[in-house]
Amino acid sequence: MEILPEIKKRLSPVIFKKDVVEREKMDMLIEAARWAPSCMNNQSWNYVIVNKEASTRSALEEGLSRGNAWAKEAPYLIAVGAIPEEACQVNGIPYYAYDVALSVMSLVIEAEHQGLRVHQMAGWDESTVKSALGFPDEYRVVVLFALGYEEDPSVVWNDLDDRMRAKAQRERVRKPIAEKFFYGSFGES
Repeated sequence: MEILPEIKKRLSPVIFKKDVVEREKMDMLIEAARWAPSCMNNQSWNYVIVNKEASTRSALEEGLSRGNAWAKEAPYLIAVGAIPEEACQVNGIPYYAYDVALSVMSLVIEAEHQGLRVHQMAGWDESTVKSALGFPDEYRVVVLFALGYEEDPSVVWNDLDDRMRAKAQRERVRKPIAEKFFYGSFGES
């Protein structure tokens, strides 16, 4: 038995083709994100999809950290936000962030299924992103990600700096199951 290939083969590239993603595929990604589970079916997520031609693109790129400058080349940057106070309020857990994560993961799996790649980022300034994209004050931007077709690194190898070459060649690994998954109680493998 095997897990879905879209899960097993998923990775976060740093080099994207310039190609625009077909509208039908974008519609499928939106549907996948829309049908994700959420606490009490709240669906608290809001997506802002920004292509290279969008008037907000340069202001959004200003919010990226230096380490995520590679994302400026991606054909799409997508920000996902939610209003914390409108989400489930149980045990002090920020369910709005969990709901956003479920929705984004559904989109990521569909993107893989459609032959696309997603690279989710933590290196960006929330206030700059919110301002660039017009998110109201009560929103938190939970994640920003790049989307597009992955480029074969050999096509652009001579244009890459050493840091980008290292990222492009990095092996995809996971920690051992016994280190992260327990039965019965914490630490019991």
